[in-house]
Amino acid sequence: MAPFRDWFGKHPVPGEERQKLRQLWSHIACPPLWVTLLACVAILFVRKPDMFRNPQFWGEDGWFYWWARNRAGLIVFTAQYAGYLHTVPRLVAALATLADPRWAPAIFVATAFGFTLYVAARTQSSRCPLPRHAGCALAVVLVPDAFEVLLNITCLQWVLDGGLLLLLISADARRWWQHVHDVCVILLFGLTGPVSILLAPLFVWRAWYRRSPASCVLAALALTTGAVQAWTVWQNPTPVSDQPIAMDALLTVPGMRVAGSLLAGYFVPWDYPRAIETLLGIATLLAVVALAARQGVARLERTWLALVFVALLASALYRCRFVLPDLRHATFGSRYFFPLQLIVVWLVLAAATDARRWLARSAALLALWSLVINLPRLREPALTDFHWADYVGKLRAGEAVDVPVNPAPWVVTFPAKKP
Repeated sequence: MAPFRDWFGKHPVPGEERQKLRQLWSHIACPPLWVTLLACVAILFVRKPDMFRNPQFWGEDGWFYWWARNRAGLIVFTAQYAGYLHTVPRLVAALATLADPRWAPAIFVATAFGFTLYVAARTQSSRCPLPRHAGCALAVVLVPDAFEVLLNITCLQWVLDGGLLLLLISADARRWWQHVHDVCVILLFGLTGPVSILLAPLFVWRAWYRRSPASCVLAALALTTGAVQAWTVWQNPTPVSDQPIAMDALLTVPGMRVAGSLLAGYFVPWDYPRAIETLLGIATLLAVVALAARQGVARLERTWLALVFVALLASALYRCRFVLPDLRHATFGSRYFFPLQLIVVWLVLAAATDARRWLARSAALLALWSLVINLPRLREPALTDFHWADYVGKLRAGEAVDVPVNPAPWVVTFPAKKP
């Protein structure tokens, strides 16, 4: 191995100094968990300070709260929306109804905040095969396409997808509380959003490969939650448009929304020539395959991440098949690309620990470049203040009231209700 050299590359670093440098880097890259989570909190505050200072509903947040206030029984948790179940948001909404209406938006934001930190913390678990450095945790809150994802429960499912992915690639539970944790995660997260449909076969593969009781239990639960969500989707099909499908735009979407977004950031143009966008999309898919299939530790787990990437991309393209030209643009459907970008960042950070120095350094520089180039757009625009407190009095009194929520012109109509 070539000797370490100092900053100017002129003199070899002695072995003792080399060891000190390694220890220093280890302390910087792998700080205590509380330090890493504190950094995540700081990043979230910088990105969306208004949600800390003045919590507000976003999108279907108001609808979930309406449903919890005006319906009773299990239907509150079993009713579908957009064709599938949303167990975690409905539990949060039910919890919020136990408090004064004034605190409802704050409860929603605080819960989304807590789950986001949970997913970040899981990357640092001893059972997780991702590199044990802070970058994997910070990636959860630094993903560029997070405009409609962070700090609201409407799009919390895309953050929870990261939690399910981490469970998929993690080592089997050994302690009783780890078993309880894994069962709760697969049930709650699997019944929040349709991703469990895509992950169920991979949990079966995982159980077949490991042949352990713990992995078999999770596979059975994954199949169950996936089947429930698949049945719900089948029973509630989305309307079919008569618009033509722009098949020539299929490969342009991953090129612009994954590679283009991560590597060009704030400076990515609205449109490239279609041929360049297509080549960029092909390069993106090849890069994901190469990062997953490279030799080294956790190769199988990286393969699972790559398969999930392809499955999520295919589902997003199918879901938005009638608006593919719009899907290429950074302002459209950012929620679909949050988990895709997160997977790519995780794979790049894993490559940064490769034994081959050229690959490790290239991956580290790529991750650093992606961070720097995206810094100008990490700060999200503040939501419109619709003064939730102005409507709290009528909600307390059980009066009918129309409450505007973000994004405008959304309005939630609360009917009269006995206090």
